[in-house]
Amino acid sequence: MTFKDLEFMLELNGVIRSDIDYILDFSRKNGIDVEQIDDELNKIGYERIVENELANSWDEDDDYYEPVEKFSHRNKFIEDYD
Repeated sequence: MTFKDLEFMLELNGVIRSDIDYILDFSRKNGIDVEQIDDELNKIGYERIVENELANSWDEDDDYYEPVEKFSHRNKFIEDYD
């Protein structure tokens, strides 16, 4: 996770700008550690945002994909469209 990702995640979850700046400064000093960032968010009155967002990420391994049906390349013309 980069600092831009962290900033974007905090903005999406409704953290005000001054608190975002505080968390970004904290992360630059201490590194991006999910538990420490969430602890700091708790101290200033927010829920555990980072840990919850990462747990619900889109990069799940149990995604199921449907097979793709390929269409034939020959043109087919139908004279009656009724």
